[in-house]
Amino acid sequence: MLQEIELYILLFFTYSFAGWLMESVGGILKVKKFVNRGFLIGPYCPVYGVGVVIITILLNRYTDDIPVLFVLSTVICGTLEYLTSYVMEKLFNARWWDYKNRKFNINGRICLETLLPFGIAGSVILCIINPFFENIYLSIPDLYRHTITIVLCSAFAIDFIISFRIILSFKGEIYSSRDNTEEIGEKVKDKTEEALMKASSNVIVFGRRLKLKELKFQRKVKYTRKNVSTTILETPRELAEKINKQRIAFNNKIVEEKEKISSKIKQKRAEYELKQKEQKQIVSSIVKNKKELFEEISKNKIDNTMKNIKLTSEEFTKQVRANFKKKSILRNRLMNAFPSLEIKNLKDKKNKK
Repeated sequence: MLQEIELYILLFFTYSFAGWLMESVGGILKVKKFVNRGFLIGPYCPVYGVGVVIITILLNRYTDDIPVLFVLSTVICGTLEYLTSYVMEKLFNARWWDYKNRKFNINGRICLETLLPFGIAGSVILCIINPFFENIYLSIPDLYRHTITIVLCSAFAIDFIISFRIILSFKGEIYSSRDNTEEIGEKVKDKTEEALMKASSNVIVFGRRLKLKELKFQRKVKYTRKNVSTTILETPRELAEKINKQRIAFNNKIVEEKEKISSKIKQKRAEYELKQKEQKQIVSSIVKNKKELFEEISKNKIDNTMKNIKLTSEEFTKQVRANFKKKSILRNRLMNAFPSLEIKNLKDKKNKK
């Protein structure tokens, strides 16, 4: 199965190149200059290769019946040519061939003048040329045949992608003639040269960047190698001393950091204690002041109260005397008999007790 597929692929590339060569030679004879008649950039016309592969698969059993082979080859190749012209015109808004000026044409896509050579060529290819190429391809060792097939398919895929994108960019353009092959060929050539120049500049820039990275890497390797070599040249005793020194330095650094931290803690603690002491003194002074003020207020209040009580008793005595004077003679006599009589209220007696 793989061998058969490789055979069809090789036939496709063989007849694609033959079709391109035939079209190019015809263009040289017609317009006196080389014109790439193919859709792709490379030297092949895929429509010829596809046509040969299709008739090889479908019509190989009719090689003994030449008339049937001729008719079927004509019909298949004509259908393929018409469909290819229609699809490419709709897809790219351009035509690679136009047969409007020829007799017996259908929409300018196919004509009798080209269909008859297709029928003849199909018959000759199936009866004579294909067996010759098949014997050559089957005689190639498998490894070489696989390699050739892979290389051709890879080149064709890359070419197809690039050509498709370039021609698709011309879709909106208007062409001066119905057969646009020459105009498209010139534009594809210019676009390809521009793309190649851009790609070459990108390759140059990439090469320079790669060279710079290589130089940096070499310097880094050289520096690393130098450090490694100096380390390797050191004796075990020197390495042990070096490690011991680094350990001592590390321990000293740890001790310094501990001392710094402990001194900071002590300083913070002293500040906190001092602040706390100041707060206590402030609170105690406030309490003392409040107490003295309270005592003073209380003493003043008691003195005022006693004065008021004394004044009240004297007034009361005066009132009693006055009342006794107004009463009977007996009372007057008593008042005269006891001039130092004082009448005190109950509150004074309670206080004396």
